[in-house]
Amino acid sequence: MKTEKKTDGLIGSGLLLTLLFALQPCLDALAYWTRNDRVTPAGLIRLGIMVLLPIVVFLMTDRKKAFFGFLAAVGLFCLLHALNCLRVGYIRPVYDIRYMASVVQMPLFAVCFLLCIREERTKEAAYRGVAIAAALTLIFLVIARLTKTGNVTYGEGLGYSGWVIDENRNANSTNLVIFACFCVFLALRTEKHWILAAAAVAVDAVFLMNGTKGCYFSIFAIFLSFALFFVLERRLSKKDLNRFALILLVGLSIFSALIYPWTPRYKVTEEQRKTARGTQGEIEATLLEKGIDITHMSAEERFENPEVKEVFVFYYWKYLGVKPDLIDRFGMDRVLMQYRMSTNVAKLIDARIMERNYADMVFQDADPLTRVVGFEASEMGFDGIYDLENDWHAVFYYYGYLGFLLYIGFVAYFLLRIIRCVRKDLPGCFSLENVSLLLVLILVLGLAHFSGATLRRPNVSIWLSLILALIYYVTEVSSHAAFDHHPGLECGKDS
Repeated sequence: MKTEKKTDGLIGSGLLLTLLFALQPCLDALAYWTRNDRVTPAGLIRLGIMVLLPIVVFLMTDRKKAFFGFLAAVGLFCLLHALNCLRVGYIRPVYDIRYMASVVQMPLFAVCFLLCIREERTKEAAYRGVAIAAALTLIFLVIARLTKTGNVTYGEGLGYSGWVIDENRNANSTNLVIFACFCVFLALRTEKHWILAAAAVAVDAVFLMNGTKGCYFSIFAIFLSFALFFVLERRLSKKDLNRFALILLVGLSIFSALIYPWTPRYKVTEEQRKTARGTQGEIEATLLEKGIDITHMSAEERFENPEVKEVFVFYYWKYLGVKPDLIDRFGMDRVLMQYRMSTNVAKLIDARIMERNYADMVFQDADPLTRVVGFEASEMGFDGIYDLENDWHAVFYYYGYLGFLLYIGFVAYFLLRIIRCVRKDLPGCFSLENVSLLLVLILVLGLAHFSGATLRRPNVSIWLSLILALIYYVTEVSSHAAFDHHPGLECGKDS
């Protein structure tokens, strides 16, 4: 019928996926130009997408029971978390629920995408969307640079991010890594040297300019991984070695290593090292002046010695006082033992470690049920001002043992699919596409540990959702499953 053809045209052809992914950098730019302390238009659009996409997919799939079961399981956990927060006393329910929605988006979208990507044309439509998003990101970055309207990463001369709000700088660097993996893969797939050279040089230039650790070290992770792929491919599949790609990728890696002292990343690292060097050893030196050597003293021995403890208290206020809630809420004695009376200044001045310790002590004080479903995000600081900057820690503390287990289990499911396919047929699985998806997945999951903007930022987690959906698709193909005999989403098939 007419309505069915229109819907099939949008989803079955993959046009909806292409538009959805191509829209993402536009929303990031919109967020930059309309930034304010309240809800931005970009945020409202993303919220609308989050609500509408599952509805559209639910209406189109013939696996309604399975999809509804998944939605019910997610909804039940969210309800348990919210009810428990209500039980112990909600601080900011709207903020907590909105925060929870941003975390739930990744698995929700992953299931939606894997139900939509059921054949080659929808998969290719998704790739087109990523390619367009990457091209728009590069165009916006160049325009921002030329017009001097963009944002720096850490400060003047310490990296450049473009039309990216401060809160999205980590998210932006993760997106760049994701786009780079896909772009190098798609360029290699064309087998055209000029396209590969243009893509690789563009990736290298953007990464060197960005200034974050994630971008700089991903240069080597991406380029050398693809170079290694070609070497292994020749041994496993007996294919001719792609010498041009090998020389280009290794050459750019060497260039990036040699130019490091002149990069924004080097300048940022040196600034951090100067800060740490300027204070490292103060505690030990002060105690040595008093005739006390703490080198071989345990944390308990340091704590029980009044003179030693007095010096530690003084310096801990100096190092940790930037987040006074930590000491005001839990008391200096507890903080001293939480840090195990450490004299490592780099560790003591690290804001991320401060936040993790804050969350850990909140978690220690929580009752058993709260530990199962997590505590409210607004518990971080007296005014909810300390959000964890490490994604995996945030999922664990905010959503407890059960939430963390569900989240890890969801991701592990896709990893197990990869392992199963590799065990079944390693040579058959060893393709450029499969290696590319595994590489980008490893990088994203790794970056989630070091940043707070991979699992909890909708503009980044949407790409992880796509990666998992693509992995589901290629592992289905690798297992020689016939989709025509596999109950699935009809809108992803030809009529």
